[in-house]
Amino acid sequence: MNWYGFETTSFTGYKVKKHPVDKTLSNQQWVSHLGGHDLFLNTEPVANCAGPLMGASATSAMLLALCKDELVFLTPQGELIEKLNVLSGLPQNTSRLQAIGEDVFVLTDTKVMLLNLDTLAIKPSKTSIKEWSTATPLPQELVDNLSQRADLPGISMETLILDLHSGRFFGTAGVLFVDLIGLLICILALTGLWAWYSHNRLRKLGG
Repeated sequence: MNWYGFETTSFTGYKVKKHPVDKTLSNQQWVSHLGGHDLFLNTEPVANCAGPLMGASATSAMLLALCKDELVFLTPQGELIEKLNVLSGLPQNTSRLQAIGEDVFVLTDTKVMLLNLDTLAIKPSKTSIKEWSTATPLPQELVDNLSQRADLPGISMETLILDLHSGRFFGTAGVLFVDLIGLLICILALTGLWAWYSHNRLRKLGG
C-alpha cells in the first residue's frame, strides 16, 4: 500500500453512547470511516461522506459524525436524517465535534461554535470545551469484520505482477533496469544468430 501511495487503513473510530431509551441497541456504538466512501455504525454502512472522519458524538436523540467538510446526522439506529456541508452552513475548516447533553459544539480554526439542532444554525459560543471527541482503536471483533469489506483501498494481484515484471513497482529506476535487461537479451539473441550464421558459413566453406 505504501509503495503505491495509499495510506494504510486505520481501524480507529469514535465510541458513542447507547441511546437511553432503546434497549435493543448494542451497549457499544462505534462510528468509523475506512477511507473509502462509507461511514459505518458498528459493522453497517449508514451514509456516504468523504474522509477523514474527524469526530463523532451523540445526543439523546441522534448521532453526529463530522467528515471532511460535512456534518452527518443519524438516528441512534443509523438512519440518515440530514447532512450539513460548507454550502449549507457548516463553517469551513471545521475540525472537531462534541455533544454535551443536548448541546452540539464544533471547532473551526480557533473558534468554538454552537449548533442549533432545530434550525441547524451555527453561532459563536463562549463555552470552553475541555475534551473533544477523540478516535480510539476499534474492538478486534469490529476490525475483523470491517477488514473484509470490499470497498477498502487495495491493489489487485494482476496489477502487482504486471508492475513487478515491468519494473514500475520500483519506480523509474526499476523501469530503466528492466529495459536494460530487455536490451541485453535482444543483443544476446542477435549475437547468437550472428554466431550461428558465421559457424554455418565457415562449415560450408570448409566442406
